[in-house]
Amino acid sequence: MKNKHFSLLACVMIMLVAFASVAAASNWSQFQKNEKHTGITSDNGPDGATISVNGNILVGSGIETVPVTLGNYVYVEGASKLYKYDKSTLNYVADCTVAAGGIQNANPASDGNNIIYVVDTGYGSNQQKITAVYASSMTEKWSTNFAPASQQCSCPITYYNDNGVGKLFVGTVNMSTTDPVNLSDDGTYFAFYADNGTEIWSRATTTGGGYYWAGATVVGNFLVYPDDTGTLTSVYISNGTKVDDKDLSNKQIRSSATYNADDQLIYVAGKDKYVHAVAINPNTGMLGTHTTSSRMAYSSTSTPAYNTADDRIYVGCGSMINGGYLYCLNATTLTTIWDTSGDPAIGNIQSSPAVADDGINNPLIFVTGNDAIGKVYRIKDLGNTYSITSDDPPNATYSLAGVAISDNYAYFGNDNGYLYQVN
Repeated sequence: MKNKHFSLLACVMIMLVAFASVAAASNWSQFQKNEKHTGITSDNGPDGATISVNGNILVGSGIETVPVTLGNYVYVEGASKLYKYDKSTLNYVADCTVAAGGIQNANPASDGNNIIYVVDTGYGSNQQKITAVYASSMTEKWSTNFAPASQQCSCPITYYNDNGVGKLFVGTVNMSTTDPVNLSDDGTYFAFYADNGTEIWSRATTTGGGYYWAGATVVGNFLVYPDDTGTLTSVYISNGTKVDDKDLSNKQIRSSATYNADDQLIYVAGKDKYVHAVAINPNTGMLGTHTTSSRMAYSSTSTPAYNTADDRIYVGCGSMINGGYLYCLNATTLTTIWDTSGDPAIGNIQSSPAVADDGINNPLIFVTGNDAIGKVYRIKDLGNTYSITSDDPPNATYSLAGVAISDNYAYFGNDNGYLYQVN
């Protein structure tokens, strides 16, 4: 006969574990999850046999950034406003005006608690501006203008808690009149106090290239970021003074930097069709050995995601006009483990991979298609190969930015201004 008391106890324990799992759902608090841009969470994510777009809501103008999740809510920037929705139901909660309007492609960040920092990109010679918003009330805490109006801010904000002092880092770019889409000729990196928006330091480029999607990663007391000349730069967080730089490519690097703290490596992906890994001394900020991957099929603006448990990185390549693939690389050697090249099941991948790895099941990698079909893709890492599941959202179109993962859900937006929930 079965022990009924044991059965009851087991049920209670299972319920407690389930409740704990819900409570432990982590925030996707900034671009690629954290200040190291690892792009990975221990949350389950949408892990069923298939995935489906369970909900969608029209935010307004096109969504060009990844949503931020805090607690029970998801936040997304669309044109002039930051919007707040219930994470489970996608019911509208509130909004706050944060920009003059137009395309906004500088990803917001949060302190992981109650403040969200939003940049007005500054297209059309609008003044670039950072606004701090209380997530609970959706009211403005502070706002500050920065950078010449001739420039634009298309970098994700990096938030970092520096020994109890919140700091924000973001770069600007001045697009060249010769080729205003592909070339830049100036730019500046900025540091601000997160509490009040006061500028800590600013550092103009010394290479002649600006900062487009070139988010910075934190390595101890140092900040590391790429630029449009293919140069990687390390500076002191405290004052912006250069420690070291390294020329990686003769093409633009328009991905953010990712830090692998286990092997002390910085990753970026470039328009030269390579992933670059650069050794860094976390005690001095000096840059060392430079390793490149095999040549990918297309150029890349995708920020590599780092999976410490499996010692591998994931990165996309492609654009809205030429297809795209996902690559899985060894994290230390950059040798290719598998890739989706030639697989008709996947579309134009320009987004940065978001990874759900609960430590038990196979890692799940989420990307979106920057094409007219605008699908969301889930690629399961099976070790030496992969499997793909996808879904077609309603009102589908180009989806540039990618996915945020929290609990059992994933969230993304598209050029039609729709926010989607995937489960």
